[in-house]
Amino acid sequence: MEFYGYIGCLEQEKMISQRYLVTVAMDIEHIKAAETDLLEDTVDYSEVFEIAKAVISTESMNLIEHAAGRIAEEIKLRFDGIDKVSVTVSKPDAPIDGVFETMEVTVER
Repeated sequence: MEFYGYIGCLEQEKMISQRYLVTVAMDIEHIKAAETDLLEDTVDYSEVFEIAKAVISTESMNLIEHAAGRIAEEIKLRFDGIDKVSVTVSKPDAPIDGVFETMEVTVER
Protein backbone atom coordinates (compact mmCIF):
# COMPACT_ATOMS: atom_id res chain seq x y z
CA MET A 1 0.00 0.00 0.00
CA GLU A 2 1.27 3.47 -0.75
CA PHE A 3 0.28 6.64 1.10
CA TYR A 4 1.54 10.15 1.64
CA GLY A 5 1.95 11.59 5.10
CA TYR A 6 4.01 13.58 7.57
CA ILE A 7 6.31 11.32 9.56
CA GLY A 8 9.72 12.47 10.68
CA CYS A 9 11.71 14.31 13.30
CA LEU A 10 12.99 17.05 11.01
CA GLU A 11 10.97 20.25 10.49
CA GLN A 12 10.99 19.78 6.70
CA GLU A 13 9.37 16.35 7.15
CA LYS A 14 6.53 17.95 9.10
CA MET A 15 5.87 20.46 6.31
CA ILE A 16 6.27 18.41 3.10
CA SER A 17 4.42 15.12 2.70
CA GLN A 18 6.45 12.05 1.86
CA ARG A 19 5.68 8.67 0.37
CA TYR A 20 5.30 5.66 2.66
CA LEU A 21 4.83 2.01 1.77
CA VAL A 22 2.91 -0.25 4.15
CA THR A 23 2.82 -4.04 4.16
CA VAL A 24 0.51 -5.96 6.47
CA ALA A 25 0.69 -9.71 7.13
CA MET A 26 -1.79 -11.43 9.43
CA ASP A 27 -1.54 -14.86 11.03
CA ILE A 28 -4.94 -16.39 11.66
CA GLU A 29 -4.99 -19.89 13.15
CA HIS A 30 -8.54 -20.66 12.09
CA ILE A 31 -10.37 -18.60 9.51
CA LYS A 32 -13.94 -19.59 8.76
CA ALA A 33 -13.76 -18.16 5.23
CA ALA A 34 -11.42 -21.00 4.24
CA GLU A 35 -14.51 -23.22 4.35
CA THR A 36 -17.34 -20.79 3.56
CA ASP A 37 -15.76 -18.54 0.91
CA LEU A 38 -17.71 -15.61 2.43
CA LEU A 39 -16.32 -12.11 2.93
CA GLU A 40 -18.06 -11.72 6.29
CA ASP A 41 -16.07 -14.72 7.57
CA THR A 42 -12.65 -13.18 6.97
CA VAL A 43 -10.62 -10.04 7.50
CA ASP A 44 -11.76 -7.58 4.84
CA TYR A 45 -8.51 -6.27 3.39
CA SER A 46 -10.25 -3.12 2.13
CA GLU A 47 -10.79 -2.23 5.80
CA VAL A 48 -7.14 -2.99 6.56
CA PHE A 49 -6.24 -0.60 3.73
CA GLU A 50 -8.43 2.13 5.23
CA ILE A 51 -6.85 1.66 8.68
CA ALA A 52 -3.34 2.02 7.24
CA LYS A 53 -4.40 4.99 5.11
CA ALA A 54 -5.96 6.78 8.09
CA VAL A 55 -2.88 6.35 10.28
CA ILE A 56 -0.35 7.41 7.63
CA SER A 57 -2.39 10.14 5.94
CA THR A 58 -4.06 11.86 8.87
CA GLU A 59 -1.70 11.53 11.84
CA SER A 60 1.53 13.52 12.13
CA MET A 61 4.21 11.64 14.05
CA ASN A 62 7.97 11.44 14.48
CA LEU A 63 8.78 7.78 13.81
CA ILE A 64 7.79 5.09 11.34
CA GLU A 65 7.99 2.68 14.30
CA HIS A 66 5.09 4.54 15.87
CA ALA A 67 3.12 4.45 12.63
CA ALA A 68 3.63 0.68 12.28
CA GLY A 69 2.59 0.14 15.89
CA ARG A 70 -0.54 2.28 15.50
CA ILE A 71 -1.60 0.35 12.38
CA ALA A 72 -0.99 -3.01 14.07
CA GLU A 73 -2.99 -2.00 17.15
CA GLU A 74 -5.92 -0.70 15.09
CA ILE A 75 -6.07 -3.92 13.07
CA LYS A 76 -5.98 -6.06 16.23
CA LEU A 77 -8.75 -3.94 17.77
CA ARG A 78 -10.95 -4.05 14.67
CA PHE A 79 -10.76 -7.77 13.86
CA ASP A 80 -11.25 -10.78 16.12
CA GLY A 81 -9.27 -13.94 15.60
CA ILE A 82 -5.99 -12.47 14.40
CA ASP A 83 -3.25 -14.34 16.23
CA LYS A 84 -0.45 -12.08 15.00
CA VAL A 85 -0.22 -9.03 12.79
CA SER A 86 3.01 -7.80 11.26
CA VAL A 87 3.18 -4.26 9.86
CA THR A 88 6.10 -2.91 7.86
CA VAL A 89 6.33 0.80 7.13
CA SER A 90 8.92 1.82 4.55
CA LYS A 91 10.19 5.33 3.90
CA PRO A 92 11.84 5.25 0.48
CA ASP A 93 12.49 9.00 0.38
CA ALA A 94 14.05 9.38 3.84
CA PRO A 95 16.20 12.53 4.11
CA ILE A 96 19.53 10.69 4.25
CA ASP A 97 22.56 11.65 2.22
CA GLY A 98 23.44 8.28 0.77
CA VAL A 99 22.40 5.49 -1.52
CA PHE A 100 19.60 3.26 -0.24
CA GLU A 101 16.42 1.63 -1.45
CA THR A 102 14.30 2.37 1.60
CA MET A 103 14.38 2.72 5.36
CA GLU A 104 11.85 0.46 7.01
CA VAL A 105 10.70 -1.02 10.26
CA THR A 106 8.50 -4.01 11.06
CA VAL A 107 6.35 -4.21 14.18
CA GLU A 108 4.53 -7.36 15.31
CA ARG A 109 1.64 -7.62 17.73
